[in-house]
Amino acid sequence: MISDWPVEVNAGDLAKVASSSVNANPAVPIVVSAFQRDWRMYSLALALALTPIPVALFVRSFVSLYAIPSANMEPTLMTGDLMVVEKFPGIYDRTHRGDVVLFQPPPSLIDIVQSNGSQLSSTSLFVKRLVGLPGDNDIRLAEDNNVYINSEPGVGPNRNLCADKPLPLIDKFLQGTRIDKLNDGEVYVLGDCKAVSVDSRVFGTLAVENIIGRSIARIWPIDRIKLFGPF
Repeated sequence: MISDWPVEVNAGDLAKVASSSVNANPAVPIVVSAFQRDWRMYSLALALALTPIPVALFVRSFVSLYAIPSANMEPTLMTGDLMVVEKFPGIYDRTHRGDVVLFQPPPSLIDIVQSNGSQLSSTSLFVKRLVGLPGDNDIRLAEDNNVYINSEPGVGPNRNLCADKPLPLIDKFLQGTRIDKLNDGEVYVLGDCKAVSVDSRVFGTLAVENIIGRSIARIWPIDRIKLFGPF
């Protein structure tokens, strides 16, 4: 199974990345989030993410850099992209449809990863797009390969945006995928490149409490810089 989870990158490594002619190591993911849609908050989060040691030892708990390791969010997030993620605890409601979120894997996802020969650490995180919210009904994967929510196509880039061949693992789990209703505290997440994304179609719903951050900026490569989202 290809690594699908982001790994934190030290701000000091950015200079090494910038001096290289290739993208960041695809095995290392980066993500960023902001606690409100306000340019001042985005600016603060970005500034904190780039703060040098020793201050960075404090701020990294709230704002971190991650590198994207796989194609599951293409073309929104390409392999090797560097993202800034806000992780301020208890400050911002991160259940906004269409947001790109960073989350701790639920038990069902951990089982899938381990059954395919990979291992997760206690700090392993995944990145997906939030498309289903508490109270949404009739969530199903239709024959056109789109996910429908409340009998309507899901909001956001909820479609297969890449031409990759579907992974056998995903095909095996997709038979009869359907959820009658999302309960309080549950959300539904998808990768933008659904052909290769192990997401809620495979592992089911995600607890809101598992979401620990939201992507707010893409800072590498230079020709793909995007500050202040959304993505």
